[in-house]
Amino acid sequence: MSASLFGERFLGRREPAWHRLGEVFPQDLQLTATEAMQRADIMFKVEKYPMFVQAPDGTQIDTKSFGVLREPTHDSNKWELFGTVGSQWTPIQAEDLGRILDPISKQYPVETAGAIGKGEKIFLTLDAGEAKIAGEDHNLFYLVTDHRTGLGALTFAFTPVRVVCQNTLTVGLSQASVNCKLEHNRNIVADSEWYADIFQRMLNAKETTISAMNSLTTVNITEAEANKVIMAGYPNPSKPQRVKIQDSISPDTLNKDDYLRIINDNKADFERYEGAQARQEKIREHAVELYDVFNQRHASLARTPWAIWQAVVETEDYRRGRDASYNILAGDRAENKARAFRKALELVG
Repeated sequence: MSASLFGERFLGRREPAWHRLGEVFPQDLQLTATEAMQRADIMFKVEKYPMFVQAPDGTQIDTKSFGVLREPTHDSNKWELFGTVGSQWTPIQAEDLGRILDPISKQYPVETAGAIGKGEKIFLTLDAGEAKIAGEDHNLFYLVTDHRTGLGALTFAFTPVRVVCQNTLTVGLSQASVNCKLEHNRNIVADSEWYADIFQRMLNAKETTISAMNSLTTVNITEAEANKVIMAGYPNPSKPQRVKIQDSISPDTLNKDDYLRIINDNKADFERYEGAQARQEKIREHAVELYDVFNQRHASLARTPWAIWQAVVETEDYRRGRDASYNILAGDRAENKARAFRKALELVG
């Protein structure tokens, strides 16, 4: 799914995202997490409420489940249902998240803050300084995301950005997460031991990720191995179930009219599947072209796992599409980069 901004709820130090929506704050201004979240207008509350079903006779039956609802806002004047949760699930309010992050944001200044969809995800990025990775300058950031649908958690992820081309080197939470994912349970606001340990965990995530990235420069790979990385980033689309069933039917088992009717009934699904295959193949071809360009421009890093991963990263950061900037950090495009990174890392041995 592609991500979209909730209204104009984006605050950034450099420039607005999502078709120039949002607010820019001065380069020399340091905001606390709470201040940034207030200016980004993401302090709205989420709560959970019991869910009931109504029987045909009007009887209200308690489902023992709860709905996660966002309160009305100035530009969305109705309650929004984000998901269904159990009795142990507890929201973390933006106000509490700001309080947690305020001391951290004094060391790692806020770079961006915003909300996605209808507010089911809120995020901040924190400036973690600079470092050399693969011999190049990189800006370093922590991405803090709170998922409020009942399917996610509060997570921190480390994300470098290549200065020379602004490629966002997302490697996925399994590699870049600060090993302290907080589930939405009753202890989420009161876990003081977690707060005290957060700085060391953030440093460990940064060191581990940079080390893994540097390892991608240490070996050469074959064309076949490079293609494996591209296929990991851009796998074949899933075949629709009706098309799978059609493929399993032999024309000899049905009369001609019945078989043609099945083909005709599945025509729309088959065309969509073929279209998805063609789009994915076109993206792969573009990644191969970028890999060739990288090899020509960076002789010392040519034909390495780093080179092919950079091709995938650049493809995701700059190809057309309606995906918003958040997708580059933590949406579909980030997932493509993360799959490619894991496959590239396997080639190091």
